[in-house]
Amino acid sequence: MTRLLVIILFIPFFASAQPKYNSESRKLFNRATKEYNDGKITLALGLFEECVAADARHAEAYLNISTILYDRNQMGDALKNAQKAYSNNKFNPAIYAQLGKCYYQAMLYDSSAYFLEKAVEMGHDNQFVYIYAGKSYYEMTDYAKAISYFDKAIAANANNPVSYNSRGKSYFMRGEYDKAEADFEKALELNPQSVGLYSNLANCELENDKPDEALEHIKAGMEIADDDGKSRLLLLLGNYYHKIGNLELAMENFNKAYDLDRNNAQILNNQAAVYLDQDNYEAAIERCNLALEINPEMMEAYFNRGIANEMLRKVEDACSDWEQAFILGSEQAEIYLNSATCNE
Repeated sequence: MTRLLVIILFIPFFASAQPKYNSESRKLFNRATKEYNDGKITLALGLFEECVAADARHAEAYLNISTILYDRNQMGDALKNAQKAYSNNKFNPAIYAQLGKCYYQAMLYDSSAYFLEKAVEMGHDNQFVYIYAGKSYYEMTDYAKAISYFDKAIAANANNPVSYNSRGKSYFMRGEYDKAEADFEKALELNPQSVGLYSNLANCELENDKPDEALEHIKAGMEIADDDGKSRLLLLLGNYYHKIGNLELAMENFNKAYDLDRNNAQILNNQAAVYLDQDNYEAAIERCNLALEINPEMMEAYFNRGIANEMLRKVEDACSDWEQAFILGSEQAEIYLNSATCNE
């Protein structure tokens, strides 16, 4: 996908260098364009760099440098060159698009959303710009806006599984499980070798009270998964057994997942949930503590630790945990904080 994105972004600017730049810079730009089109990317990059050395105003050369570096995963330098392109030309929608993508990779989602939306407003009709805009709004938890951009991406290309998967995740976060499930199924149809899609679909089916369908997709994903994929699917398999009340098999699969990935806070939290159901509160607290060492902002771990502390009569600790869970967004924690336990 990245390679395709590079080609798309280059096309509008390889036709001709803008005449406002000095002649040496224009010549270098044309040479760089030819080398790039011939597949000589490193040579093209060097020529684009000579181009901006000859004329520091050459925005399209900065843009192309940024795009090549982005394709090479040199995100810091890609962002710097995109910023230079923008400082020299605020009328080119592809510059806004590139700058938005770079900000997305830097996890500056408000900035990425701003520039990607501006690119669209300026007429940059490109499925990847829509996808990145949607992902930016997803990260900002504006799922409705994210869905609107994934809709645009699907309208631009109805055969890209990334768009369906991303829209499905947004529907999932809104609790619209039927729509999410339909999108995950379509994405899987388009990319049947994606373990992640099997995981997303199975997780959605578990939330949508379809455990048997979830089990089928977990098993199908396990057939093609590597260790990383297996840990995710074993986590879901543990969730499946937990959901149907088989605590022994739930813990067995969570333990297998943990053996494959000891840096996964979600696995630890799910082990804690089983320990809670088994009335093993000390073990639940130990698992929650480990989860919070990995992810100090894990709402569920604070909530579960609060339950365990309450059962151990550590009321002050329990209420403190629920308060932190509430701060992180737990509606359940708010109920506990307003209960008699925390208001005696």
